[in-house]
Amino acid sequence: MDLAYNSFNNYLKQRFNAKVWRVTIEGGFDCPNRDGKRAYGGCTFCTADGSSSRAQKEEDPIQTQLYTGIEKQRQRHKATKFISYLQSFTNTYAPTHRLKHIYDQAINHPDVVMLSIGTRPDCLDNEVIELIESYTEKLEVWVDLGLQSIHNETLESINRGHTSEEFFDAIKRLKERAPKTKICAHMIAGLPGEDNDPEFTKSFATAKALAGLQIDGIKIHNLCVLKGTKIERDFHNGLISPVDMNDYIALLIRILRILPPEVTIHRLMGEAPSKDELIAPRWAINKNRFLVELNKRMLEDNVKQGADLVNI
Repeated sequence: MDLAYNSFNNYLKQRFNAKVWRVTIEGGFDCPNRDGKRAYGGCTFCTADGSSSRAQKEEDPIQTQLYTGIEKQRQRHKATKFISYLQSFTNTYAPTHRLKHIYDQAINHPDVVMLSIGTRPDCLDNEVIELIESYTEKLEVWVDLGLQSIHNETLESINRGHTSEEFFDAIKRLKERAPKTKICAHMIAGLPGEDNDPEFTKSFATAKALAGLQIDGIKIHNLCVLKGTKIERDFHNGLISPVDMNDYIALLIRILRILPPEVTIHRLMGEAPSKDELIAPRWAINKNRFLVELNKRMLEDNVKQGADLVNI
């Protein structure tokens, strides 16, 4: 299917000339807004297991997780090359010697061609950045860097535990000290306090700021209310309203129009580990339907990623 945006899957096919699939690895980390260093309780939208995919058992050795995951994805998806993805919690939140031990194990397979590390801007000191950059001598490395919103009042309301200034500083230092490491920024549209504006002005401002940072990739999520999270209570009390699918598609098209064409699109919607855990919005159960509808509307309107780049 022809896409109106630069999907990460297409990037992988062109980059490695093979079918590449993610293998999630549980590194046994925590987050500084959970253990008291910055705050307690974690992000209000996050589950107790740190938004884990639950594809692996945290108690299993990293090597076991990697090999088991590779064989599973090889059989299920006929993949031949793999991304070792440290996803849940904050995967740079440990002394560098421990990080090196985990990263070394996470890439210890001949068919791993990429290491992807999910983290936060306040957990990227210069020593950690230089450690991450050292792996670019062996394979492609991505840092998945969570921002969620450029608005500090929003970050405070979701108990994020860092500021937008810390995010911009982390981007600057990554570019200076790790020029070969690729950066994928994360944002969430329709966060509490940003969900009562029909134009989603604040969410669009976050996307606009990211578009000007020369990042390599982006993950855009709609706010999902998951069972057991703090925002579930707010949802049931009528304090938040997850975005309607049609409104979200309209917002995404506006965002994609201002993103440089070379920025790879890693994700365009939020998901739950299972449909039973998704409280709202229920349209987010069907990812394929959503992506087909988004692309259809863009093609019908003859709109492609980067169409409005000159207007930034």
